Amino acid sequence: MRRLNPFPTKCLLSILFLLLVGCENSAQSRIIYVDSSIKVSSSSSYNPVKRTVGDGTQLVYKTLRASANVARAGDIVLIRGGTYSEQLIPEYSGKPGRFITFKNYKKEKVVITGAKLKPAVDISYRSYIVIEGLTITNVRRWLYGLKANHNIIRKNHFSKAIDPAGSAKTGLFFQQANYNKIIDNVIEDSTEDNLALIKSDRNLIAGNTFKKAVHTLWTIKGGNFNVIRGNFFHNALQKIGEVYDCYKVGFDHEFTEYNCTKHNLIERNIFAYTPSSGRHSPYVGIQYAGQNGIIRFNIFYDTVGPALDMTLYPQEAKYNTNNRIYNNIFYGTHFAGISISPVTEYAFEDNVFKNNILADSFFVANDTRWWWWVKVLNGKPVQLLMGRLKGFVFENNDFFASRGDKRFLITAGSRKPMMKTQYPLDYWQRVYPELFTGNISLNPKFINAKKHDFNLRRNSPMIDAGAFLTKTSAAGKGKKLSVEDAGFFFDGYGIDGLKGDEIQLQGQSQSARILKIDYKKNILILDAPLEWHKAQGV
Repeated sequence: MRRLNPFPTKCLLSILFLLLVGCENSAQSRIIYVDSSIKVSSSSSYNPVKRTVGDGTQLVYKTLRASANVARAGDIVLIRGGTYSEQLIPEYSGKPGRFITFKNYKKEKVVITGAKLKPAVDISYRSYIVIEGLTITNVRRWLYGLKANHNIIRKNHFSKAIDPAGSAKTGLFFQQANYNKIIDNVIEDSTEDNLALIKSDRNLIAGNTFKKAVHTLWTIKGGNFNVIRGNFFHNALQKIGEVYDCYKVGFDHEFTEYNCTKHNLIERNIFAYTPSSGRHSPYVGIQYAGQNGIIRFNIFYDTVGPALDMTLYPQEAKYNTNNRIYNNIFYGTHFAGISISPVTEYAFEDNVFKNNILADSFFVANDTRWWWWVKVLNGKPVQLLMGRLKGFVFENNDFFASRGDKRFLITAGSRKPMMKTQYPLDYWQRVYPELFTGNISLNPKFINAKKHDFNLRRNSPMIDAGAFLTKTSAAGKGKKLSVEDAGFFFDGYGIDGLKGDEIQLQGQSQSARILKIDYKKNILILDAPLEWHKAQGV
């Protein structure tokens, strides 16, 4: 992996997710219509062209409830345009290859609304359900998915979840729910969290637009092997994302577990905006306290708080360990690109930051409670704010500011300074080589950062300047590749339709796809044989 900016920014939001979700129903499917405009409760003589009963041959129901009560594995429920003030609750589950699909008819607008709907859609304890093309708006809560597995939520518009209590269950709420796909939706404007994954594993959140949540746009608590990929995030009210362990979380606040949020992948997303918090802790891009996670190929810009906050605090954020953060762009925050928690009794260790660009963040002391922020840091080009000198390493990153005192690019302290003065990059690399190695401070030469075009100009010093992610641990050949650190890599996590990373060895032109990873033994299982020598770059 030799390039700091290996993906074209302009194309990021148009990434095609070639997921195997287009052929859910492999056997003969029954078509069921829902049409609120008919004057009977049901009919087997519906004419979908004329939208009448008595002169056709199709099965139709007047209500969502009636259709959901009869739809079985393989059935496709086509909902005609109109407004439905009722819940959608499937009575049955589908089966592998025979999903039950609820979707809008052609391009007709189907609206589910009603301030008392709590939730509007409930797929709890159901599997192999597709919810597609619906508009859910002005409801108390959007969707429940308790112990719901292998479901697909796609191309819907969720807006205005208006629970006055501000419950974490207000938005899309998944608990002990695995192998679900939430793709290509617009999810905006809730009174708490837009999406919650609680003790839920191997879910895919891809290609969505998330906006406006009173608390956070998304949260993962106690979930493992989830993928958040290719989404656009913009929160005008508070923070964007959270990754934590469990402390009295769940539908009935029933879960408290620690060191339990591992191997989540956050990649190729755009984190576009968070607002000022005023005299409160700053609103962040990601407030992160997970384990063995990967954060890569993301673009963060215009967050008023830190783009990425590596945090520790009681009770849900006690373990922040073994994470790999690489090939991201952190630009133009009003705090710092990355902030690292001060020393506490909690676990913070083996967090590696590699091949990232941290550029043109300038500290703004919106919270005026801390004299150091107001009197010293305000206006300074702080790219990294670190409250500790252990538990992490920064290798081959670019710390850059177009103006200001370069001694503040890396700033030691949190709300108070750790040192009497700040130091330039070469000081940190000379005095703390175990924490800082191979980093640079050069203009990355984006095409137009102010307009959020972070492609690199032809003369950018970042082109082909990335360090290899890891090295081979011994010489060998075949499909089992032993490496020094497998934590940088992704094998698909067993999610249908997702492929593992494609790797290439230093000095070679051939590549291979990762099929499976043994993270404990640092072994990559490949789809094609390679040959390598010891300490060869990967």
